[in-house]
Formats: sequence, C-alpha cells, structure tokens
Amino acid sequence: MATGGDPEHQWDVFISCHPNQLSYVLEVLTQALENIGQKVYLYERDSEPGAAIADNVFNAAMTSRKTVVCFTQDYLHSEWNLYEAMVAQGVKPSGGRMVPIHLLSCQIPQKYQLVCQLNCTDRLHRRFFWRKLLGALDIPNSSDIAAQLNVAYPEGCLDMLLGRHMPDVVPNPPPRSEYEAPRQRPQQAAERAHVDHQEQLSHLFAAVFVAIIVCKMFDIFVKFVFGI
Repeated sequence: MATGGDPEHQWDVFISCHPNQLSYVLEVLTQALENIGQKVYLYERDSEPGAAIADNVFNAAMTSRKTVVCFTQDYLHSEWNLYEAMVAQGVKPSGGRMVPIHLLSCQIPQKYQLVCQLNCTDRLHRRFFWRKLLGALDIPNSSDIAAQLNVAYPEGCLDMLLGRHMPDVVPNPPPRSEYEAPRQRPQQAAERAHVDHQEQLSHLFAAVFVAIIVCKMFDIFVKFVFGI
C-alpha cells in the first residue's frame, strides 16, 4: 500500500503525544502509517541526542508535511507538549499542516479549535477514524486504504486506549488474610471465650481473697477495741 511521497519534506507526519499515550501511538498510529509507506517522526524515537529539545521539536514540525497532535488531559498538563502544539500551529496558522486529534476526553483550548478535529471520544466518530485521518494527511486512495486499516486496526483500536484509562471492572481481590478471616472467626471466638472465662475466675478468686482479709481484719479490730 504505497503512498505518494513529498520530496520537499523529510517526514510525512510528526506525531506529537504525551508519554502516557506513547505505547498506543507506537503500536497503532505509527505502525499503521508506516505500513502504508508514511515516514513518521516521533520525538522519543527520532530526536537527535545532544540537540536542544526546542530545536528538535521545531525542526520536526518544519520538516514534516503534517503534524498530528494527540490532545489528552495529560498532553494539556505538559509544557513541552503545549510547545509542540504551538509550533505545529505556527507553521501555518491558517490550517492545513496541523491535524488535531481529540484522543481522550479533555477541554482543548479555544486557540487549537480553529481547525476541525478528529474526535475519538465518541464511539460513532471512531468508526470513521482511519478515513478521516488519512484524508487529513492527504494520502492518495485514502478510502481504499482506510478500509484495509479498519480490518487490521478496527476503529483505530481506540477502545484499547480508552480501556487503559478506565478503572478495572473487577476490583482487585482483597489480601489473602481477608479471605482467611471468616474461617478463623469460630476458632478465634472459642479462644476468646476461654480467655474471658479464665479472667472471670481470676476476678472471683481475688474478690473472695479480699473478703477473707477484710473479715479477718474486722475480727481483730473488734477484739482489740472491746476486749472480746
């Protein structure tokens, strides 16, 4: 599934994402696009060691035909990611070079909503993920290629990404001690009852002993006072 190249640019696509979504970008977006002949730039994989981060980001945006920005809550909390989005938008403010993807639910700033977004937060929209993405990247025969990608990566595999950010449906099992606790309770109750019985006997013996002492002292007192 070869696609047309662009001799004016070193890269076809610069994908800007937060590290928390990097595994999805590598395993799905990058893999799918490179399988159809696109040259993809990822900062974590393709940046030049030793060069300034800002220079790497700027060069990636300038030497790529398109920049795909994966907006998530994580992305909006990262200063470097917002810098990448700003550079991507600044290359051509009127639109066309920046392709914003609303990857996970978040409030995208108004200044990045000047161009149409690829909405992935709604299941219905995810059905058109590949067709819209390939069309935005100006890939020839995008409809036919999108049909093939829908087979290999249904709905952009976005359910997998969303699942990684949702709490587990089945809660984590309690520690083993909690499982054993119900079985231990009858034995513990018997042991506790035995201890309580011993304590009661001890208290009774102590009370009898004190009573005998008190009676003896009272008898001595009477004899001493009254000379009986």
